[in-house]
Parts: sequence; structure tokens; C-alpha cells
Amino acid sequence: MTSKPDQQETSAWLKKLDRATAAHDKTRIALEEVITDARSAGVPLMTIAKHTPFSREWARKIADRIDAERAARAAAAN
Repeated sequence: MTSKPDQQETSAWLKKLDRATAAHDKTRIALEEVITDARSAGVPLMTIAKHTPFSREWARKIADRIDAERAARAAAAN
């Protein structure tokens, strides 16, 4: 059985997890933007799916969501 780390070690691990999570979020957001832009440029969803960790359906859902968010931001700006 794994022993429970002391408070200082736990704190250090939680800081590492927080940094990794923040980096993952930034990278995921960037990937979702590129997926959306690629679809808008006419790249087929099956091709996008072959080059990302997402299925064709998830790529479509992501692109639809990003497009809706962009449209909402544009409408709010006007």
C-alpha cells in the first residue's frame, strides 16, 4: 500500500498538477481553434479526425461550439 505523503510533498504535487492542467487547457483551446479554422477552410472532418485525438463527430461538435462562441462574441461587440 502506498503511504500518504506529508503536507509539503502533497503541496508540491498539487502545484505541479495545477501547472500541467493550466498548460493542457491552453493547448486544448488552441487545438479547438485550429480544428474550427480547418473546417472553415474546407478541410474534411474525416481528415481532421485523422490528425487529432478526436473522432469526426467530436471535431464537428467542437467546431460548432467554437463557431457559436465566436458568433456570440461578435454579436456582443456590435
